Amino acid sequence: MRPDFARLLPLLLFALGLTALTGCGGTRPTAPPMDPTDPALVVAEYADQTLTLREFEQAYTSTTGDAESAQNDSLAAYQDFLERYVNFKLKVMRARELGYAEDSTLQAEIADYRDQLARPYFTDQAILDDIIADLYEKQQEEINASHLLIRVEETAAPEDTLAAYQRTLALRDSVVLHGMAFDEMAFRHSEDPSARRNRGNLGYFSGGRMVEAFEEAAYATPVGEITMPIRTRFGYHLMYVSDRRARTADIRASHILIRVQGDQPADSAAARQQIEELKARIEAGEDFATLARQYSDDVASGQRGGDLGFFGVGRMVPPFNEAAFALEEPGDLSDIVETRFGFHLIRLEERQALPTYEEAYPELKRLAGELPRTALRQRQLGEEEREAAGFAFDSTLVANALNAFDADSLFLQLRNNGFGEQSAAVFASIGDESYTLGDFGDYFQRRGVRPGPDQRAQVLDEMDAYLSEQGFERALEQLENRDPAFRDLLGQYVDGVLLFRISEDSVWTPAAEDDAGLRAYYETNRGNYQWPERRRTLAYTSPSDSMLTLVAADLDAGLSAAEILARYEDSPLTLRLDTLYLADSTNSPVDASLGLAVGERTEIVPERSRLAVYWLDGIEVPREKTFDEARAELVTAYQDLLEAAWVARLRERYDARTYPERLLGAFHAPAMEMEGAIPPPTAGTSGQ
Repeated sequence: MRPDFARLLPLLLFALGLTALTGCGGTRPTAPPMDPTDPALVVAEYADQTLTLREFEQAYTSTTGDAESAQNDSLAAYQDFLERYVNFKLKVMRARELGYAEDSTLQAEIADYRDQLARPYFTDQAILDDIIADLYEKQQEEINASHLLIRVEETAAPEDTLAAYQRTLALRDSVVLHGMAFDEMAFRHSEDPSARRNRGNLGYFSGGRMVEAFEEAAYATPVGEITMPIRTRFGYHLMYVSDRRARTADIRASHILIRVQGDQPADSAAARQQIEELKARIEAGEDFATLARQYSDDVASGQRGGDLGFFGVGRMVPPFNEAAFALEEPGDLSDIVETRFGFHLIRLEERQALPTYEEAYPELKRLAGELPRTALRQRQLGEEEREAAGFAFDSTLVANALNAFDADSLFLQLRNNGFGEQSAAVFASIGDESYTLGDFGDYFQRRGVRPGPDQRAQVLDEMDAYLSEQGFERALEQLENRDPAFRDLLGQYVDGVLLFRISEDSVWTPAAEDDAGLRAYYETNRGNYQWPERRRTLAYTSPSDSMLTLVAADLDAGLSAAEILARYEDSPLTLRLDTLYLADSTNSPVDASLGLAVGERTEIVPERSRLAVYWLDGIEVPREKTFDEARAELVTAYQDLLEAAWVARLRERYDARTYPERLLGAFHAPAMEMEGAIPPPTAGTSGQ
């Protein structure tokens, strides 16, 4: 049962008065002089724990984001944080002492958060950050290259793969040893359909635009040289690197497209004539955006006046790309550009500055998350984890299980029936975890992989991927034991939940539910809760301009609010009336009413997605707030009162002492930069 506030209030007020002293916890002998920059210097003590200057700096930096920002803060800011941080530690300590951490609902909440946090955290730390750094470094340079592709499926039979490799190597010899032109060889032999148009030239590209093996070869090959065959999921490539240059910043451009409406020479000539006429009109002074809206066959950009937004090198087809990036100043207009889509006119709108690593990070992270290399690196991590934990694979069991199926319909049988009676058989283990054929069968059925020529080899590869995934999951489970930063991050969340729970029970709920206490506090302090003079404003809102035009006329005719609402009660157009009380500007549309005299209205003004007419109905004189009107403020004040008394009890219980003067050395700030000499002890501190 909660104590009666009338009896509790004097004790709370007394405790509030003593709050300034609760950091002392008694007197201690005078300490010898201390180096204020010593990281081991103790700045607070409570229970059997100490808080050192270095630990304080780490906690403070976690709130500012970086040490440079923290170093620029004042001594007063450090001291305020010290007191609040110690209070936080005491509350969490008390929550643990009372058994909050053992609560099953709290443990379930923490486990759920941990599961949500671990995967993205581990993926960022172990996979994405390295890929992002590599992409950023590569994106500082652009490669111009051509390629020749001989297709072969990843699941092709070994003899087919070898034949494709040998054919690719022979084509390379034709260029390197016999002097054949690379672009001519690409035009004749490449199995990339685009080679018929671009003779194998890919234009300029940078990191993240090509598959990883191709990209790595491009950045590793000097200008003027041809690679050995490069294997990707598409087949074997030869690449000729023709140029390297510093990265070009993204641009924003607009275009007008005229498509060729047919496959006859006359159709192409007609399209070209139309684009030439448009170019002449633009050069004569007509508006590019207006003409784009009227004539461009790219409907999506045409509606925006031709605006394509920002794009980087390599994002557009090569002829368009080259012409767009050749424009130098915003407003420059290209010559007529022909691509497979038709004829274009391009206008440069804006050049973007190259982003810093921090600025580029969000977009690079999005790009990295979509790249196949990210999934591959995750699989590699899983393989490393399973080997480190102790990996066993029963190849004989697996071979016998697969031999029981018809090789040509293996996928179909596994998806329909799984491994049947063999499902319970253990085929692999990682550490002390075992995996059955049935476990893998469930995984395989979820995957939905298309069968290739060698279904048995595919199933074995899927089995390896499954076990790598289990290895990755094992690494996630071990994250707290291996990564101190993750352990600290999770610990901070746990402490936050404990703080919330105990604060709710000790302060927030008691303050909100103690009606008698709130009323007593109101009676004692009612003079603090006053309404100023306020303007009573009626807000008529509707999505319809015509509706509000009628309302404005009714107001001018002297109709009351009730009469106006009744008049349009059955109208299909909605009308809403709200009464607002304004003491000052609100930086919102209703401020339009601040200049009105009583009985006057505004014109129709926009209000978010609606329209409004405001009517000044009267002036409310200043008065004292009723208990109900002040309740929200009372609860806040009462919470502060309970909080102060609670903190005082906790500081006494755990003999908490803070030494704010020792923060002069925080972040190695020189003492002479602080205002004045070493200050005397502040409220809630010991003077040592």
